[in-house]
Amino acid sequence: MTYLVVENLVKRFGSFVAVDRVSITMAKGEVCTLLGPSGCGKTTTLRSIAGLETFDSGRVSLDGVTLADPSAGTFVPPEKRNLGMVFQSYALWPHKTVGENVSLGLKIAGLPAKEITDRVAEVLTLVGMGGTEKRSPSSLSGGQQQRVAVA
Repeated sequence: MTYLVVENLVKRFGSFVAVDRVSITMAKGEVCTLLGPSGCGKTTTLRSIAGLETFDSGRVSLDGVTLADPSAGTFVPPEKRNLGMVFQSYALWPHKTVGENVSLGLKIAGLPAKEITDRVAEVLTLVGMGGTEKRSPSSLSGGQQQRVAVA
């Protein structure tokens, strides 16, 4: 079943066309890789899908719900999209523990503390990082930091 649909995404910076009619269709759980040289629009495309960047035309839908469509004036903010993005630098807060980093989105969503604790432990275990909740991100290897960012 189709889960993510990106249709004819166009993003311009002034007269420069950074993303030119990109279309992607993915099933839930499917993995996709965007390949291309530096500056070809990979990150801009991902940021547009995540809602961190607005785009000029096209449409992004997730599980049948339109998240962004400039022609219809539709824009769901990033924190309400149920999407995650791992940045090249992993974007972990260095002054927070692994557990605090993973729990941030759940706290913003207003989940109860017990549920947050349980879900953080569950997702860290899922990515092979169980038991690291109290560790500092700086004490982890690059690969471990990436797994925490995925969590």
